[in-house]
Amino acid sequence: MRTFERESAASMARRLDAGETTPVALVEQSLARIAALDGELHAWAHVAAEEARAAAREAEARQKAGQRLGPLDGVPVGVKDNLFVKGMPARWGSTFFQDHVPERDDIVVERLRAAGAIIMGKTSTPEFALSGRTFSPVTGHTRHPMDPRLTPGGSSGGAVASICAGMVPLGVATDAGGSTRLPAGYGGLYGLRPSNGRVPRRWGFPPMAMDFQAVGLIAGTLEDLELLYAALIGPDARDPTSQRLPPDPRVDGGIRVGWLNAYGQELVDPHVRRAVELAAKRLASLGLEVAPAAPPYDLAAIREIWGIIPVAGVARMASRFPKRWASDSSESLRPMAERGSRLSIPELVDAVDRLNAFRADVSAAWGAYDLLLMPSAAAPAWPAEDEFPREIDGKPGHPRAMNVFSTWVNAVGYPGLNVPGETHPDGRPIGVQLVGRYGAEKLLFEVARLLAA
Repeated sequence: MRTFERESAASMARRLDAGETTPVALVEQSLARIAALDGELHAWAHVAAEEARAAAREAEARQKAGQRLGPLDGVPVGVKDNLFVKGMPARWGSTFFQDHVPERDDIVVERLRAAGAIIMGKTSTPEFALSGRTFSPVTGHTRHPMDPRLTPGGSSGGAVASICAGMVPLGVATDAGGSTRLPAGYGGLYGLRPSNGRVPRRWGFPPMAMDFQAVGLIAGTLEDLELLYAALIGPDARDPTSQRLPPDPRVDGGIRVGWLNAYGQELVDPHVRRAVELAAKRLASLGLEVAPAAPPYDLAAIREIWGIIPVAGVARMASRFPKRWASDSSESLRPMAERGSRLSIPELVDAVDRLNAFRADVSAAWGAYDLLLMPSAAAPAWPAEDEFPREIDGKPGHPRAMNVFSTWVNAVGYPGLNVPGETHPDGRPIGVQLVGRYGAEKLLFEVARLLAA
């Protein structure tokens, strides 16, 4: 497995404060790394070289005047191609939006700019951000920097590949079913799916799966993730969900952690199970109350719901491009569109009713734990040309195998954080996931620091 020299955003910020480097120098280093590696990796859907250079010059002027806006001022960052950045293409991994250039920023991009971060461009995503690997008609196969034969996962594979390869230290992405946490796990990075509304959003592509999708944050270190998180969170009147978040949950006494590394007979790589068990033992050794827990969610129920809501979204997109859909869409999306086109309105409303019941059931079944520890994905990264792992633990894989521990988090709107775990014997990274109740991001960071210590 290959490794790359990477400088953290926190290190860049310290060197900028000390005058040991400049925003212009950091941007040129980023552009040089992209030019050297992206021909192989395809991490980027669009590189905004001149816009980044102009922003770097502005950041450098602030630096010289002693007026840096904060730790991210002058630091390069990537933005996933399904988020809107004014003046940059937002293709959503699709040729249907080949010429689409938004006229306004999403709120999260406004906040990046307000923090002085330098947007280097748009990172690759599969078409409509609906795949566990990153392949699209726009960018082709995005490949894992540590081993280009492998996928960095999806749908935020471009963000993960760009950070793994040292092109940028930070990535802003999305997560509808695991799209931030799973790729971060495959790359040995930190990936956060925040609580619904924690990072407000407005202006963008229509949702494929209602409020399952949240803005996700990816970084190479926990310190970097927390810097990015601090710059992007907070209520905004344009996103009512962001104004309804509860106060941070209080923990009375010791932190109680429930852990699980299996779900019934679902396929889970034994090294993934071991990584979770070792993380549980680590937390217990540090004095946390750690105990085995039953899954608080019904996997069959969320699979049934997921089998309706996103396919309805895909069918909507197919209806907008009836003449081109059969020839221009990704092959993996065509069966989804066909299923979605056959759905009736009562079936869709029934799925929404079942989703509401699922959310209530998870809340009731959570138990006395402050957070849960479980796998992020059921197995490490796999060959890029395959839609999903063909084998897990010696048994044939299937398209739904990797999301056993992730999509339920999106369904209820809870925060989930991937933390690097013990690596596979062959060197592939493995991620473990911390999941908290609604609004519990600070607690996830606290426990992640213990695992990283």
